[in-house]
Amino acid sequence: MRVLKAAESEVLDLAFSPDGRALAAAVTADFDGVYLWNLEAAATVPVRLETEGEYRGGLGFSTDNRWLGWLEPAARRVYDRDERAMSNTSFEVMKNTHGVAQSADGSRVISQHGLPDYCLNGWRSIGDEWIRSWSISTAELAVESVTLSEDGRQFAMLTRPAVGEKWQQGPRRVEVRDAATGVIRGVGDYPYNYAEPLLFSPDGRQLVGFNDMTLLVWPVPDVGSLGAPRRITNDNRKQFTALAYHPSGSRLYATSNDTTVHVFDTESWNWVGRFTWQLGRLKAVAVSPDGMLAAAGGDKGDIVIWDVDE
Repeated sequence: MRVLKAAESEVLDLAFSPDGRALAAAVTADFDGVYLWNLEAAATVPVRLETEGEYRGGLGFSTDNRWLGWLEPAARRVYDRDERAMSNTSFEVMKNTHGVAQSADGSRVISQHGLPDYCLNGWRSIGDEWIRSWSISTAELAVESVTLSEDGRQFAMLTRPAVGEKWQQGPRRVEVRDAATGVIRGVGDYPYNYAEPLLFSPDGRQLVGFNDMTLLVWPVPDVGSLGAPRRITNDNRKQFTALAYHPSGSRLYATSNDTTVHVFDTESWNWVGRFTWQLGRLKAVAVSPDGMLAAAGGDKGDIVIWDVDE
């Protein structure tokens, strides 16, 4: 176990490099920056990377470990680890967006747009270009918590009709759609009146979310209803704050609004592990692609890394 230190503020997101030798963290509500550690170095001093706008998610490395990128309001910010140089990758999908979700391999993007044309657009990359594959009008549909599966083949979101004066009081539902066509593959119940992030399992067969102290789990069929979610209540009466699957899909790591990381078996949904780190309230969690390491970040900029024993 080792503890790293970023800025004296909340850790928003964590990402391991594919080879497990580096860790990146996006920090603070007003986006103090992205911090990068070489985990093989003796010193634990990070490189603080220059940012130009609010963090919009998407923190991750390229498959060859060379590039680290994340989304900002008008572009994808990219750091070349070999050249030690920053650049912006601007493309049409980033213009006038309410939100952008990107697959882990970077091949697909879902963009959400407001005025003048309320819509949800699906994009795929071909070389250096982004091609729009489909567009869905959201003029009468409120959309939240858009997330893509790891392989970019499907995406999930929370929706509700945006019609009538009291539409905001209407129930939400979970939709799973084909990322290549935008066609609905399944619909499920969402039992709460406000939205939280969603996450696919590595094989795309499960979808998880959380609401306060309740973990939500939906099976994802090839086609058909997701039904009502399975609910698992946090036994320490604290709110869940972040989720991450082990790459095998057999374990889910969940931070809660105290010092605890919970580990669940994703078949039985029993607790199989629990880590208590004295880092304040935990806000982010990640597991390395090789499944050997896990990391959790707190609300004071502290990040703990430990060996995983699945």
